[in-house]
Amino acid sequence: MGKVLLITGAGGGLGSLVALHEASNFSEMILLDRQKEPLEKLARAVGSSNPVTVHVRVADVSNESQLQTALSSFDTVDGLVNAAGILGPVAKFGDDEWSAWKEAVTVNLIGNVAVCRFVLPKLIKSRRGKIVNFSGGGAAGIRIWHSAYATAKAGMVKFTEILAAENPQIDANAIAPGAHNTGIWKTETHDQPPAKWADKPRFCDTVSFLLSEKSDGISGKLVHIYDKWEEFKPDTTKGEIYTLRRIEPKR
Repeated sequence: MGKVLLITGAGGGLGSLVALHEASNFSEMILLDRQKEPLEKLARAVGSSNPVTVHVRVADVSNESQLQTALSSFDTVDGLVNAAGILGPVAKFGDDEWSAWKEAVTVNLIGNVAVCRFVLPKLIKSRRGKIVNFSGGGAAGIRIWHSAYATAKAGMVKFTEILAAENPQIDANAIAPGAHNTGIWKTETHDQPPAKWADKPRFCDTVSFLLSEKSDGISGKLVHIYDKWEEFKPDTTKGEIYTLRRIEPKR
């Protein structure tokens, strides 16, 4: 069993799924989001059948003073799941609202990076701290009408690679969760829902693997939930596999 797990964006969507799934794997859990009511509801659900201490913290990840207030009292963090995110403007670049574009990048990239920056010293002090950041649609491919979201998610993947390389004491990975029927789709006006939504248990199991000792030494990777991560070993995931790279031509 792990010790302290911090989940951002815990009030809904994928963050709440992680909280419910990991309640039996951690003795202490910090749930952070911008609104208190959904967090308190989740905390009751998490604590109702699990011997876990749950802390509710209200903060916007893109507001550093709020983060400082919300998290400064915790000396130890062993795992971080950065699930905070918004879709942002759905429009051709240049036809969108610039303020909305900047907000999406601020929340999805700058905000999640700020959480990593704040928590990193605590994770380094852990026996082997774990970070799970979120990729998303458009990070490794082209997703038109979603330039802010895709740009932020691609940046988050590259940041995770660099963070992992600079800090071998921890394991930091990004997850491609697939398309889930969460609140983020309420503002989607361009892409059609998939014929089949991503598998929630598979998603939760992937996050659990990346938070557990089973993934020790696997770091700096972009892991899709349908990858054969059950077979991952540090030796087999070395090099440029499961990373964002330019395909080099023959010279």
